[in-house]
Amino acid sequence: MRRILAATALLTTLCAAPALAQAPGRSGAPPRNVTATGVTKPPGGGAPMAPAAQAEMVKAQRAAADRDKAWDSKMRTTMGSICKGC
Repeated sequence: MRRILAATALLTTLCAAPALAQAPGRSGAPPRNVTATGVTKPPGGGAPMAPAAQAEMVKAQRAAADRDKAWDSKMRTTMGSICKGC
């Protein structure tokens, strides 16, 4: 009987530990926002970006797109001589 009670107490403690660790306000961090689709958003995520930061982000996205296009073009010409498709 003691073993059953000890096992039950241990199981209850282990199962409750993750829930207690994630309880809001316990860690001192602000609570996270969860959307209806289950996506976790950081607190204050709706704040607009500064125009300079937004312009730099757009510039970086364009540069990444240009790099991707160049890589795809290079791979098409390189692999075209090796592989003719399946």
